[in-house]
Amino acid sequence: MAKLAAGEPEDLISLSQLMKVLEDEPEPVDDDATLGTAPLPKITRMPEGIEVTERHLGRAVGHWVLQVRCECGRRWFEVDPVQTADCPRCGALVLIDIEPK
Repeated sequence: MAKLAAGEPEDLISLSQLMKVLEDEPEPVDDDATLGTAPLPKITRMPEGIEVTERHLGRAVGHWVLQVRCECGRRWFEVDPVQTADCPRCGALVLIDIEPK
């Protein structure tokens, strides 16, 4: 048996044992009744009560908008996530704490 390098795990089963196990297994049976190979039934009509309509699928891009309120009461919106901002009313540098939902 070959020497193992440091930290290399030892094989749990030898190659000869593996080959013996594979020889003892029965051959797979080619049956159309096995899972996934049987033909699917054809849909000839829709179930009653289901109405199908086709619509155009579009795409949209969304942006988060941050509403900021200073201690002086002035509110404004920031489009970019910022940690500080200047209040337009009182001119104070405000630290923005985002409240969890």
